[in-house]
Amino acid sequence: MIMANPRCLASWMVCSIAIFTLSSGCETVPEWDSNTAMTGMHRTEKKADQAEAYRMRYLTKRDSKALDWILKNRLYSGMSRTSVAKEFGEDGEFQEASKWIKATGGTFRTSDDAYKWGPDENGRSVYLVFREGNLVNYDPKDFELD
Repeated sequence: MIMANPRCLASWMVCSIAIFTLSSGCETVPEWDSNTAMTGMHRTEKKADQAEAYRMRYLTKRDSKALDWILKNRLYSGMSRTSVAKEFGEDGEFQEASKWIKATGGTFRTSDDAYKWGPDENGRSVYLVFREGNLVNYDPKDFELD
């Protein structure tokens, strides 16, 4: 019985696998359609356009539904105060006397900072609390839309 040299056998197997992979791989590559490739980007652009439209409605008309949409869809705990202000399109008003806000519930600390956005067209203002510059105790579900 004749035995093949293991080094030659290994080289032959590697070459065979590489040739097989290269020749058969073309069938497994999906067809790229320009519309399919752009879908993710289009969704992101559409969401940004929608956010900008609501932001402008809130800024120009003080629209309460636009304010609710921003609160529900664009904010989350941990966001920086700068990012929150960008979502509203304006800086919030720092609340010097915010002890009453911190006493209303949640796990607020006396060192937390409160900012007010609003009022909207109905006279409602929103108070958000930040710890070390980040939004805390925020739940978008508190602003469920009808």
